Amino acid sequence: MSNLNIKALPKVSLHDHLDGGLRPETIIELAAKIGHKLPADNAEDLRNWFLESCDSGSLVRYLDTFVHTTAVMQTKEGLIRVAKEFALDLAADGVIYGEIRWAPEQHLEQGLTLEQVVEYVEEGLTQA
Repeated sequence: MSNLNIKALPKVSLHDHLDGGLRPETIIELAAKIGHKLPADNAEDLRNWFLESCDSGSLVRYLDTFVHTTAVMQTKEGLIRVAKEFALDLAADGVIYGEIRWAPEQHLEQGLTLEQVVEYVEEGLTQA
């Protein structure tokens, strides 16, 4: 059993939050395009900030992480890219079925409609 490659085994991912699975590099790139200030300037520090916030035991700190992820998911480009990378990352982890969830109403700050938000996420998933 010690030689078992868990990553290679087929998996199911249920109730996986799209806005909770962004790559730090993507957050940094998309935030720079829209002028959103992040708690860290490089991917490693941002990754650590997210991990520390999520493991802090503080609901306030945990929820603060979504301020930054949803901020970069307010445009067509951001939604397509995030959805595509999310699906690619699931596949790389051996996920053969992913139940991805998100709240489209949290992605309307830059004027997108609910229909557009759903369309762009679907487009990203299809591209993956």
